[in-house]
Amino acid sequence: MSVISLADEREKRSPSWSGTCVCLDCKHEWVGVAPIGVMFVDCPSCGLPKGHPKHPFGASEGDSFFQCDCGSEALTAYFRNGDFRLMCMACGTNCTDAVLSP
Repeated sequence: MSVISLADEREKRSPSWSGTCVCLDCKHEWVGVAPIGVMFVDCPSCGLPKGHPKHPFGASEGDSFFQCDCGSEALTAYFRNGDFRLMCMACGTNCTDAVLSP
């Protein structure tokens, strides 16, 4: 009978991202992996926790995605006075109707 660490198994099965990383300090690039929500990882070259994904996360080919008329895909969602808002982070346009309209 063997003992299995539930924490290790949970970590292995949790969602993660992978891709090219770059170190903010030494500029080393490598392919890294980390759990979703972890933005900075240890650089294998200098050892500092300054590695981050080189490319922003976004829609994959074939996905539907929202883009502001200005061309930006950087949107932020929040509630203001109980109302949901989706705003463009580049130009400030309110894009809420794009996702709430039937």
